[in-house]
Order: sequence, then C-alpha cells, then structure tokens
Amino acid sequence: MVNDAALAQAMPPSPRRRSRSPAVLVVGFLLACGVAVTLAGVAAAETGDAGGPLDLTSVALEQRDVRLSLRLSTSSGAWTAADLAEPGRDVCVTLHQGQPAVPRSRVCVTRRGSAPALSYTSLAPDGSQGVTRALPADVSRPRAALLEATFLPAAAGLSVGRFAWSAETSWTDDAACASGCADRLPDSGTVDGELGLVGLPPCFGAAARDPARPCENPALRLTVEPSLDRVREILSSFCDKRPHRELLKICLFGAQGKEAQGRFAVVGDSHAAGLKTALHVLTLARRWRGISIVRAGCPATRARPLLPTRARSRDCARWNHQLLRWLADRRDLDAVFLSAHSTARVSAAPGRDMFESARAGYREEIRLLLRRARQVVVIRDLPASPRGHLRCVADALRSGQPPGPACGQPRAAAVRPDPLAAAARDIGSSRVRVIDLTNHVCDAQRCFDVVGGALVHRDTTHLTPAFSASLGPYIVRALGG
Repeated sequence: MVNDAALAQAMPPSPRRRSRSPAVLVVGFLLACGVAVTLAGVAAAETGDAGGPLDLTSVALEQRDVRLSLRLSTSSGAWTAADLAEPGRDVCVTLHQGQPAVPRSRVCVTRRGSAPALSYTSLAPDGSQGVTRALPADVSRPRAALLEATFLPAAAGLSVGRFAWSAETSWTDDAACASGCADRLPDSGTVDGELGLVGLPPCFGAAARDPARPCENPALRLTVEPSLDRVREILSSFCDKRPHRELLKICLFGAQGKEAQGRFAVVGDSHAAGLKTALHVLTLARRWRGISIVRAGCPATRARPLLPTRARSRDCARWNHQLLRWLADRRDLDAVFLSAHSTARVSAAPGRDMFESARAGYREEIRLLLRRARQVVVIRDLPASPRGHLRCVADALRSGQPPGPACGQPRAAAVRPDPLAAAARDIGSSRVRVIDLTNHVCDAQRCFDVVGGALVHRDTTHLTPAFSASLGPYIVRALGG
C-alpha cells in the first residue's frame, strides 16, 4: 500500500558531474516525502586505471518521471554492443533492495541486432542468478564512450522505497587485458537511492491541482514541458511486444513474469493508450504487470463503432470481438482499465440517440469484462483543449505571461458528457470504479492547457506523456493504494 505521503513529487536531481580519476558517481534522490534531497558528487576514488575500453569514468542512476535513467561513461569508446556478447566482457548494474538491502537484480548491456540493449536477471538474496530476459528500454550512445538508457523501475525488480546499486564491468582480450580487466563503481559498497512513485518537480502537472492539497511552484511559472518544439514526441512504451493475434496488438510492461504481484489490462482507443504512462506508476506502486491492448480510434464497446471508413468500422468491430475472446482465456486479471474519447461515434440504436447508444454499448462491454477480471476501472475522458491552444501557449511565453492562466477555455465547453463513465455508474457494482481526474485540469469555471508547468494535450484531446505521468499517483490514490 502507498499512502498519501508517497504521492508528493520530488525535485529533479542536480546536474551530474563527470570525472576520470577519481571516478564520480551521481545519483538523484527523489524522495516520496516531497522534499528534494539530492546526493551529488559521491566520489569513489579508483586505485588506478582498470585498463581496457570498459574502464568506468562515471555512472549515474536516477529517477526521471516514470523512468529510471542510467548514464554510463567509459574511458574509451572502443567497444561495441557485439563485443558484449563475447565471454568475459560485461557492463552491468546490480540493484539492491530490502531491509537489510540484498541483491535484487542485475541490469546488463547487451545487444539487439547491432544496437545496444538491456537484459534483466533476477537475483536471489544470496546473489544466485535467476532467469535472464530482455528488459524493455530506450538505449542510445550519444557519444562512443557514453551510454544512456531508460527503463521502468518495476521491470528491473524494484518497488517504492530505498534501494542501492553498484556498476561493474569486465573486459578480456589478447593484449593488455589477457588476464582480464575489471572495474567497479564504487570501488566497494553501494550507492544509496530512493524511489518515489514518480520523479517530478514539486507541484508539477496534476499535483498543482491536487484537490486534497493544491500547491504552486514559482519555478514552474513560465515552464512548459514538453517544450513546444518537442510536443509530438511520445515516451517509449517500454513494452514487451507479443506476436499479433489477428487484429490485436498486445504488449506487456511493468513487473516481470512471476515477480508480478498482480496483473491488469488497459484497453480501448488512443485516449486509453495516452493513459499508459500514468499506469506505469501503478506498476511501481503495486509491482503489477500491465497488458496493453489498444487500437487508435476504436473504443472498447459492444455498440457498432462508426469510424471514417466502412473498412475501419468493420475492423474495429472485429477487434472488439477478438479482444473479449483473448481476455476470456486469462481469468487472473486484477483489473481492466477502460477509457475512450467521449465523442467516439457509434451507430444509434432504434429509439436512442448517439449518447444513449454509446452508453448502452459500454454497459454491455463492462458486464462482459466483469466475467474476465476482478474489477473494471473506468477513467473518465479528460477535458479537451481548444483548437489553437499551442499557439496561445507560445504567444503567452513570448510575452512573458504564465501560460496556465493565459490559455484555456470555459469548463462548460471543455468537459464533455462521457457515455463510458455514465455506463459504469449505471451498473452500480462495487467491482466497477470510475476515476474522474477532471479537477486536475479545471477549476470551477475554467480548464487549463498548462497545469503546474505541464502541457496537458499535444493536440486538442491527446495527453502529453509529461502530464499523463503526473496523473499516475492520483490513479493509485483512487484505487486505495
């Protein structure tokens, strides 16, 4: 269980410093108590150059929004991902957690094709290794001697709270490292850190409009994240993709395999997909494994969807049938999360208008899902932004005005009736929950395009990953954890 204190955001880490000798390790402490605590420049003096291209010069491991970010520098860039497939050549980070802290997992650099990738190996308390599997991650080498990677902490075997880590490399060749060259940072012991639910500045995004504890961070007054030149960027899904079954595209994320303490699915259209970043927070809070089954423009409903073409409408109806068949074979789901564009069109049934037809289709869908999961959680569609809102934000920033209060629209125009939320309330079951996050975007009169320094939408209705991440702790709260 995660209490309300764990919902507070934490300051981002201070800039990391690089050093060659002695090597410097930097880890950002992103505490769940809402106070920024940063441990920067923790020195680990090397007794000498370890030799070989994998001699470490600096390592940083820090929490960044829903992700863990690893940054590792070596003295030479004369190594490739293919080199790390050779025996005696490794780059790994060992993660510890518990009281007392014991080895939990090893995250190692490997390759996928010719590109660098990450692997994950679970560890028993005595350090013995379990199964090694691919770790979904975003991995790059901005420079030859620098590797950067981001991944979900739950997928690396971690949970909220204190943890510790160390980095180790080894290199064997026929020259100077014929007997093996090894390096470790720190030279002994571990670097301590702490995971909160998210790594975000205080009062960022949805936290600024927390109904239980609203707050303001003056440093975010003229901030917009993502910046307008990056507004189309989508955060990596960190998904373990599974073979397609007919029209279904299925991928898994969060806690791995048998280590998962629960499982959930998120299904629906692109509005459901936009909440996946928020649900990454749930995987850390509860160490759950998520299953993503989404299709753009296609709500999960038993009504007849109306898409721009007959072919797309037909495929959406087929996708809905295949979704229920697939879920019927998996009765161990703790929850199914549903969300949909509130104006998604369906064929009107005789005697019903579009809204009531959609509402009836969602009611039937929820009843069928209740046969396949312990609970159904509907996240009400968030208020839309007006056309031209990005231009308004840009104009406000140019004139030095805070874009939050400068840009938005009347609440009555932004908050649209949601037939999915209405259907969930119709059922009246304790196994059906509705999570309404509207007040994290709106006050009593207006809805805002920038909240707590976070741009809410990348277009009129699709959430930015930054704002979606900030919603995660409030979904956890609404679930009672």
